[in-house]
Amino acid sequence: MKQVAELLETGIYETFTPERTMTVKDLLVELNLEQKYFGILVNGKKADESTKISPEDSIVILPHIAGGI
Repeated sequence: MKQVAELLETGIYETFTPERTMTVKDLLVELNLEQKYFGILVNGKKADESTKISPEDSIVILPHIAGGI
C-alpha cells in the first residue's frame, strides 16, 4: 500500500479495507487523514464520517486536489 503522504501529494486515491468494524471517522484517524480528504466512497457510494464500515467493505478515500490556472 502506498504511503499516505504520497497519496496526498499526488492526488492518487487508494482503496482501503478495514481490519475491523469501525466508522469512517475511526479509519481516517487511524490513517492520520482527518481534514485531508475530499470525498469518501464505501462500496462505490458517497459516505460520511459516521458511516459504519467492516472488513467486507471497500473504502476509497479521495484526497484534496488543487490545480487550475
